[in-house]
Amino acid sequence: MRAPSLGKNHEFTKRLNRQTVLDLIRRGQVSSRAELARITGLSPQSISNITDELERAGLIEPVGKTYGGKGQPPTNFRLVADAAFGVGIHLDRDYLCGTLVDFDFAPQVRIERRLTATSLEGMHAEVRALIDAVLDEGAPPRERVWGIGVASPLLRDRHVLDTPSIEGSFWATFGSYALDRRLSEETGLAVVVENDANAGALGEATFGNGRDLKSFCYLFLGYGLGCGLVENGTIFRGGWGNAGEVGRLLVPVAGGGEDHLESVLSIEGLRRRVGAGESFDDPVAFAALVARHPEAVDAWIADAARHLRWVVSVLENVLDPQAVLIGSLLPEALIARLVAAAEPLHHTIAVRDDRAAPRLKLGHLERDLIALGAATTPILATLEADPGQNWILSGEPQEAYKT
Repeated sequence: MRAPSLGKNHEFTKRLNRQTVLDLIRRGQVSSRAELARITGLSPQSISNITDELERAGLIEPVGKTYGGKGQPPTNFRLVADAAFGVGIHLDRDYLCGTLVDFDFAPQVRIERRLTATSLEGMHAEVRALIDAVLDEGAPPRERVWGIGVASPLLRDRHVLDTPSIEGSFWATFGSYALDRRLSEETGLAVVVENDANAGALGEATFGNGRDLKSFCYLFLGYGLGCGLVENGTIFRGGWGNAGEVGRLLVPVAGGGEDHLESVLSIEGLRRRVGAGESFDDPVAFAALVARHPEAVDAWIADAARHLRWVVSVLENVLDPQAVLIGSLLPEALIARLVAAAEPLHHTIAVRDDRAAPRLKLGHLERDLIALGAATTPILATLEADPGQNWILSGEPQEAYKT
């Protein structure tokens, strides 16, 4: 059976058109009514109605006229930056980062902390304290905070949480804790949960090295290995929202047998090489750690590069992206060595003369990238015609288009 066509619903179509216009203005692709009509294919009268509605709602404002053409100079528009704000949280096993972005997706606040919790309740308390700290530092008007985005490798679907490295820890039951529902009830804000690789892909598309790419794959080398798949600026999620779990692919391992790809190509894979008791949350301490175990690090790079070369070929042949970006909380110098060691890449359909971007390249390796991507999600969700269709959402989103 075919899904019902929501586009035939008048209210849905109105919201979709508003969302499209705001996205074009945010990306800087167009700024006048005439350009908006040309790009969207909507009539000049429809565009005039939409921009008038958005201006009355306080979401856009005129920013001057463009002179030099025939007739009356067109009025240009820009987003009202302080019309709305989104909080972003990146939660991982020993790492927390909180950010705040405005309606134009300009970063306002960044706070990093080490996660020290040994229980779900303790983790919850630390996340809530970070949210409060971000809001206190940024001091946005509370009624303009559209929600909180939380990104973690462990939030989206508890059915994929059979990773050996979390067995026996409180993280093993994290999927049923409903952190998003609890945070929404406590704060009164809508909470969007997102896979960390998808949030990283959104971050790359908005703030990083994916801004000029329509189609790319973002590999996030964390304690596991995830992949955010971006097509025309939109995350591809799959049937259950778990698309991109490339770390779950089985690969041959030394000594025979098979294991998940992320058992090698991950922070966990490196941790096993240099010693199970080592910590990776402090960049300075990590640099000293690498210096103490050069042979183990070299061996990991050689093995991980071989697996990286293989997974890039899979992504290229199956998805045909313009580029594969790689990100991590590991130091840039180490990831750069890994990418260099993966060359030469396998011959795939990505080999072509008209390439504008390298096939495999470093992503935007600032440690707040995933939190920034997460901060955009409550704003994006609130603007959508049907937020629940594309986002896992707790609480009620605000009405973005009220006048």
